[in-house]
Amino acid sequence: MQAVEAARIHVRRRRPYTRYVITRTRSRNACSAIVALCALAASIVTLSSQGTQTAEQRCASAATIAGKELPNSATQIVSAMHRQASPLQPFGDPALPEHCEVLGRMGERTGADKQRYAINFRLRLPVEWNGRLFFDGGSETNGFVGNAHGDLQGNQPTAALTLGYAVVAQDSGHDNRTNNDPKRGGAHSFGFDPEARLDFGYRSYDEVTRAAKAIIARHYGRSVEKSYFAGCGEGGREGMALARRFPQHFDGILACAPGVHLPQAALGALADSRAFAAVARTFGATDPEGRPLLPKAFTDEDLALVGGAVLEACDRLDGLVDGLSQNFTGCTDAVVLPQLKAITCKAEKTPQCLAAAQVTAITTVMSGAKLPDGRLVYAPRVWDPGIGGRMRLGFNQGWRSWKLGNYTSRTNNSLDLAVASGAVASIFTSPPTAVDPAEGPVAYGLAVNLAQAARAMTVPSGIFRESAVDFMRADATDLAAFRDRGGKMIIIHGAADPVFSLADTVDWWNALNKAEAGRAANFARVYAVPGMNHRGGGPSTDQFDAFAALVEWVEKGTAPDRIIATARAATMWPGRTRPLCPYPQRARYSASGRIEDAANFECR
Repeated sequence: MQAVEAARIHVRRRRPYTRYVITRTRSRNACSAIVALCALAASIVTLSSQGTQTAEQRCASAATIAGKELPNSATQIVSAMHRQASPLQPFGDPALPEHCEVLGRMGERTGADKQRYAINFRLRLPVEWNGRLFFDGGSETNGFVGNAHGDLQGNQPTAALTLGYAVVAQDSGHDNRTNNDPKRGGAHSFGFDPEARLDFGYRSYDEVTRAAKAIIARHYGRSVEKSYFAGCGEGGREGMALARRFPQHFDGILACAPGVHLPQAALGALADSRAFAAVARTFGATDPEGRPLLPKAFTDEDLALVGGAVLEACDRLDGLVDGLSQNFTGCTDAVVLPQLKAITCKAEKTPQCLAAAQVTAITTVMSGAKLPDGRLVYAPRVWDPGIGGRMRLGFNQGWRSWKLGNYTSRTNNSLDLAVASGAVASIFTSPPTAVDPAEGPVAYGLAVNLAQAARAMTVPSGIFRESAVDFMRADATDLAAFRDRGGKMIIIHGAADPVFSLADTVDWWNALNKAEAGRAANFARVYAVPGMNHRGGGPSTDQFDAFAALVEWVEKGTAPDRIIATARAATMWPGRTRPLCPYPQRARYSASGRIEDAANFECR
């Protein structure tokens, strides 16, 4: 009783709201003896005060949280702004609830490259909180603080914030506006600082997660009950990496189109660009600098021929001719190449056939990027009709925008060359390479020594004490800690993804399943989306609520045996539904009922 008395709570009422102040006796020894009781008393007072504060007042108090109250004492709360509820926005942003928007910064420093760095984050705290945290994954090489609305992935019309989640997003330790040296790769120039590389690879996600949970506990007076991470592409890689590096942080992880081996995929993209450059040279297509003009390697009609050949070869393999190739494991070179051979021009190139150089290039790319000695740089790809073809309004551009660029362009504008060149030069090789701005990413991407770059991804060098393969690692199969605490992971991947290979993701899951003695599906499942390009698009059913399935799995123990997906208006069959099935199962028609309805399909 004396100990409790030592932590007496005095309540003083002040207008316009009630403030509660904890006053302790001078005896530090008494308080230290009852740390747990002190903490309990503090939480009770916080909860009581929240009951009398307005939302604006509670938000304003978030700005007063000091670094010493947070896991990283170098954390600063830059601002805390109360936001009123907002309606659905005209450009697709979801309706948002009343909330507090907190901007924070941590770890300000000067890097080895003399640039200023910090980890910046945005945390949105809804007035009506559901007790859960949602971490918004990044994209490409990050460098900007996301909007922290809570992208549920799967082209969902709402957001996690709208559903009552506290949502956090961050820039992974660099800012594309300020860490942007044109002589060192522009927005990729953070790769010249070893600490910025590690923040990008994994460290910032740990720091921001711990800070967000502490701020949430302070703001609401109670701890986070469940935590979720969702991201696509680079964000998907982040989620997979977190399951191994920080298994205690998240209960559920949704990884869409993950870059399981992202540095290798970037180098593989440059190897693919060379295959298409060879076709452009055959056609005599050059850009203003005299380099091969990749967009001219295939017309939209040419890619439609490729997609059509794949469809002809593989559509029926799943037991139903419906414009979707569900059996991607059976859609192999053995069944596709004869169809490509059948449409190869016997003489001059015409719109009705493919040049031999085009068939060679597409076959080379789909078989996996290789070094001159035959070693794989990156995984083979899955043959899928989503490579090209007609959509409801024009041709599908999802695959070609990455691999080739817009056909009408007079310059090389493929995303592969624009994104992968800078990433390989500045971030994924040690030491980094300064690319002459006068030459630009196209020249570097088409000329880089692939074998040397592949080796430079795997070794530390000087101040760069971790190789890119190490700090970007997302392929761990030792996930026992994540599994044992009840963690669940859902991975969604488009079969026609031009950036990261579905085959690479499936190979990882097979290795995980082997490590788990055939029981990986108890906590981690992969779902392929036939026809889907990177993140969405293509002739596919690319609208799905995988996040809701993840929450059901985490919180109710209901494993998702199927996830219903819908085709959007851009496809030839808007409104069509299909089940996405956990690999190695696939959707099979039950032989009766409308083929547009997922209810008439089974996963087996």
